[in-house]
Amino acid sequence: MNTLKAYLELIRYPLFAIPIVATLPGALIASQGQLNWRVGLTLLTALIGYFAGMMKNDYFHRNQDAIVNPDRPIPSHRLTPKSVLITASITYSTCVILGFILNVKAGLLVVALVAISHSYNAIFKERGIWGSISLPVGIGLLNVFGALAVSGQVPRLVWYAFAATTLYDFGTHITTTFKDIERDKRIGILTTPLQLGVKPALALSALATVLSFIVAVLPHWLEGISWHYTLWVLCALIATSITRLPLYLNPNEKNGYLALKGSMIGAIMFFPCLISVQISLWQSALVILPLLVLSMTLLEVTKREV
Repeated sequence: MNTLKAYLELIRYPLFAIPIVATLPGALIASQGQLNWRVGLTLLTALIGYFAGMMKNDYFHRNQDAIVNPDRPIPSHRLTPKSVLITASITYSTCVILGFILNVKAGLLVVALVAISHSYNAIFKERGIWGSISLPVGIGLLNVFGALAVSGQVPRLVWYAFAATTLYDFGTHITTTFKDIERDKRIGILTTPLQLGVKPALALSALATVLSFIVAVLPHWLEGISWHYTLWVLCALIATSITRLPLYLNPNEKNGYLALKGSMIGAIMFFPCLISVQISLWQSALVILPLLVLSMTLLEVTKREV
């Protein structure tokens, strides 16, 4: 039981909704709103792959955690580095197998996503702007994976979802690094704000976020898509703006963590907004709102940083 609790802490399970909402648009657009076994298996593959990435994160950064986060599972000796590495590797391998069960294209993209995740955790996370770029690209590609896994094709609408998701997550990654900025500076981890400077990093984050919202509404103007899906875009815009404003006014770790919470709320509403093209607004609400409530409840109940 203690080992299970340690692994649950390791994978940061309150964030479980992020890979689901990032994969849903591609899957539901490609399936024309139909739920089937392929959609379910696609979401499962994305979810466990995301958890594997979290395990690799703690494995590769265990030495830094021993200094600034000694209560985490590996530095506290509740889990050994070897056991975490083996578990993460088996989980990644399972994702690859599931991808190829869906189809060859999906399997190949899973291999690429595993490579991106591994590279981010092993190399790019401590390389400033490269970390802020590589991880969001992987999150954005979950849209493409969802479409390929379900139909073997990538409808044009999915590319809008990919671009909007990548840009939003790029802006989010930069702002949320502020929650550890003093600790990162102390142990020598180079994040985008430390590489570019606080003001340029915040400006770049704001630009990427604004562009993400612009891209998200383009299908309404360019593709003739009904406007009702943009209600989720508006809700995400409000949540993101309110929770990031304190960080822009006073860049510090406390406001960085507030920006993280706001970005979670925004992402859960924003990433899957285009599912409303294939299903009704109230049906999309039945998907998005429970994920949002459960995520925020878990975040508050666990009282752990994510």
